[in-house]
Amino acid sequence: MNATPITIDLTYLYSLTGGDKSFEQILLIGTVEDVNIKITSLKDSWQKRDPEGIRKNAHSLVSLSAIAGMPEVESWSRIIDQTFADGEFHPELEVIAQNIITGWPDAQSALNRVIEAN
Repeated sequence: MNATPITIDLTYLYSLTGGDKSFEQILLIGTVEDVNIKITSLKDSWQKRDPEGIRKNAHSLVSLSAIAGMPEVESWSRIIDQTFADGEFHPELEVIAQNIITGWPDAQSALNRVIEAN
């Protein structure tokens, strides 16, 4: 399965940091680490068909992906979070979950380049 590209738009991050480059760096480093953990957990929860774990990780990814400037991940995570609120497993959302999981390595690389440039 080919990864769906994830756009990086750091407008929201810049609005939070107000041009403070060191704060930007700290916030982005922590966010990238947290996103990595949540996506790994999302993948594990999906493989176990664990609706509660899927929803918990997707819910966390909504705000984390907003900070990391990944609007597609934010939108996909919101869909998963809302759909899994019923406590059921929804295999029809696998494409969306896979978009997040398979798109993350390239997005992570792009974000790491931003961190290194600061």
